[in-house]
Amino acid sequence: MKKIAAALLAGAALAGFALSACAEAQKNEISLYGSYQDINEPTDSQQATVDVHYGRFVTPQIVATAGVLYSRFKGPAIDATSGALSIGAKYYIQEPRAKALAPFLDVSVGVARTDDGRSSSDDFTWAFGGGVAYFLTESTSLDAAIRLFQTNTELKTKGSRIVLGITTRF
Repeated sequence: MKKIAAALLAGAALAGFALSACAEAQKNEISLYGSYQDINEPTDSQQATVDVHYGRFVTPQIVATAGVLYSRFKGPAIDATSGALSIGAKYYIQEPRAKALAPFLDVSVGVARTDDGRSSSDDFTWAFGGGVAYFLTESTSLDAAIRLFQTNTELKTKGSRIVLGITTRF
């Protein structure tokens, strides 16, 4: 899983640098976030999450988004997966530009399917958060954010995610 995540990040970075040379008016963005946890105590378990968002600029600072999230938790007594489709918006507090930190807020709502091997359900989900984009070029940024989320499963799954990712605009 670590090799796959590294390959995806490297591919997105290369695409971003290549697109920056030919992009005049950036109207779209693609963001890739991911995480992998290898937990050894109290029992061995792993969790991996991949989150991809496509965005279309509505104004120079507002982006309409659509996202896909996949998460898997594998432990000694459970092998659970979650997938979500969402729509939302991202607001850059200042207009994104090269070599700058651009703070942003984002919000999304959608439907998540959770499956723990014994039961599965389709549930309403939402996320709200914010972060900063550090522009490496005019079109590619490294992003760090925190997101609060909730999925209305029987147990009401909720929490926060600190995410790192890469975004390219074209």
